[in-house]
Amino acid sequence: MQAPVPLHRYTKLRTADVEEARSAAGRVMSSHRLRAARPREFGARLHAVDIGSSTLLYAVYHGEAEVTALAPMEYYTLQLFLAGAADVVTDFGRRRAGAGQACVISPGERLRLRFAPGTVQVAAKLPRDVVDRGCSRLGAEPAGPLEFDLAVPDGAPWPALLRLAVDTVDRFDTGILPPGTGLELERVLVSALLLGHPRNLRFRGGGARGYRAAGAAAEALKADPATSVTPGQLARTAGVSLRTLQEGFRSRFGTTVTAYHREVRLERAHRLLSAAGERRTVADIAVECGFLHLGRFARDYRLRYGITPSATLHASRAADTAAPTG
Repeated sequence: MQAPVPLHRYTKLRTADVEEARSAAGRVMSSHRLRAARPREFGARLHAVDIGSSTLLYAVYHGEAEVTALAPMEYYTLQLFLAGAADVVTDFGRRRAGAGQACVISPGERLRLRFAPGTVQVAAKLPRDVVDRGCSRLGAEPAGPLEFDLAVPDGAPWPALLRLAVDTVDRFDTGILPPGTGLELERVLVSALLLGHPRNLRFRGGGARGYRAAGAAAEALKADPATSVTPGQLARTAGVSLRTLQEGFRSRFGTTVTAYHREVRLERAHRLLSAAGERRTVADIAVECGFLHLGRFARDYRLRYGITPSATLHASRAADTAAPTG
């Protein structure tokens, strides 16, 4: 008899429909764009169960698929691939992970995943505050958010403990996990992550100077989104090193200087497109907001708002036309 798949009592999704897969997976993880290379070959399966405040997952993609997060990650993701392979791309690295390999994605990072056909993984979604409490429990008090390298070294303990957590959940035939068991699995998994990555664990924050400098730089960018100022120039203006400024942005806003600047520009472009008159074009507004590469602007805008710039502009014009006069 064939062994049941992991977390088989906690099925959230089993479908061949791309949109249904995107919507259901987005409710469990976070909002994302899902693209299937060959929609007729697509299939997805997702199982998920809570352990404490965290979530264990089992996911399968049949057919090549690409997942792009619509916003920076808000939690830690531990991924262990059981079959197939995936290209994992974040702001801070790229990794090709195959069967038996793992990776860690930290909060604040933009994420893109490209799955080979038949890719199978188990994963854990760990809220930031859960990992922070684990760090305090182990006697460490980082000044800012913890970050982990994307690649996981051979011999790291948490992948085996992730599989143990999944196996433990599957031993409960009723499908009801005692709360105390879930909390203990969460605690052990977080401790293994923290203790098993001494070289990959970085305590970053930039201190009070970096935090203040990030606030001043952010105000400057919001005042003039189209500015071509570089992160290095912002750091010099604030009287800090580029590293301190970057760490300040990570601590205060959970993102990089460049990513923050892009978001400010996109927000301004969205406001202008939503209130544009007949004579304004997408290109005019893009350039006004500092986007000189229109193709890249259209891509980033769609990722951020789920709609093209031209569609926003057309909707604005249609609303103006429909508005009552006199």
